[in-house]
Formats: sequence, structure tokens, C-alpha cells
Amino acid sequence: MSRSTAIKDLPRPADGSDRADNVRRIIYQRATDLFLEKGFTKTSMNEIAAACGVSKPAIYHYFRNKSDLLSTLYADITRDFFTAVEAIAFDKGSAEERLRRLVRHQTIYNIEHHRFLTIFWRERHLIEPEDRKRLAELERGFESWVQRVLTEGQATGEFRRSDVVSAAYGILGMLSSVHRWARYADSSAEAIADNLADMIVGGLLAGQAAEGTT
Repeated sequence: MSRSTAIKDLPRPADGSDRADNVRRIIYQRATDLFLEKGFTKTSMNEIAAACGVSKPAIYHYFRNKSDLLSTLYADITRDFFTAVEAIAFDKGSAEERLRRLVRHQTIYNIEHHRFLTIFWRERHLIEPEDRKRLAELERGFESWVQRVLTEGQATGEFRRSDVVSAAYGILGMLSSVHRWARYADSSAEAIADNLADMIVGGLLAGQAAEGTT
């Protein structure tokens, strides 16, 4: 489906399921473009509807307001991401290998979705409390999976002893900003992911003495 496709031009399948998914995808694309250009606050539902080629009531059929649109977009975009991260955290294999996979997965995901993440982190404080609560539950699950891997790594002796909670938040804080600067790095998303994984995992491995110490 082309980014220039209008909702009115979509075919109408008998069950309506595929069309509904495509309608939401078009709304997401047009809203993302407008939020980047004008900002979340200055973008109206009328403008989103016009960009999609439909009336405002048609947009309200899918989203109750802009806050619902932005939070639902986040939930939809991150659904596969969170599923994959949970699978990695509970997978077999060493904690070192799983943490490396987690870091690589989030880094590449953040770079590939940099347009939306730029909007989300800039505007999330404007999301309504009910929607923020829903998103916070998703994020707490993610944080717990990272902490799980760190805890298991310390238990097996792979990682040196440290405060798991602060270590997890430190890792996530580092990775959450990748989408802002990755385009300035003269490297592919995969190369950036490998570099960050080496830095993070290397800093946690047991027996790794700091340079210059004996």
C-alpha cells in the first residue's frame, strides 16, 4: 500500500477486517507526518481527517481523540517488539547471550522507528492519564524482563554483582536515546547495535577489571 493511498480508495472486503487494518495504517502514517511537522498540540483531528481524505467522524470511529490515537499507535507499533523481547528474556541460553540479543533488538527497533519515537518521547506528557497508565504497564513488563536476565546472569556468575534495578534502568536509558543520534553515526543499524551490545555486556561481565587496575 502506497503512502499516498487515501482511505476512500481502499477496497472493501466482505468481512471488513483487512480494510480496517489498512485504514488504521493510513491514519497512523498521516498523523505521524503531521505530528512531526506541526507538533502534537497544534495538529487537529480535522487536519488528520483531511490528510486521510475522510471526514472527522470517520477518524473518531477508530480513535476517541488524539491521545487515544498516539497511545494506540505506540501499542500497535511496539506489540511485536515486546513479544520478541519477552521471548528472548525467557529463552534458553546464557544470560550474556540473551542480554546481547535484547540490546541488539531494541537498538535496531529504535533506529527503524525513529520517526514515531521522536514524536512519542516528545509528546507523551500530553497523553491522557488513562492512556499513560496503559502504556506504563507495557513498559514495566519490559523492564522486568531485562532485570530477569541481569538477575540470572549474576546468579550464574556471568555478570558481576551490582544493583539490578539501577543497571536495568541504565541500560534502558542508554538505548532509549538511540533514535535521536543514530542518523549522525557513520554506521548501519546492525553495526551500532553490535557496538552497544559489546559496551553494555562487556561492562557487566564478571572478572572484567577496569583498565589501568591490577
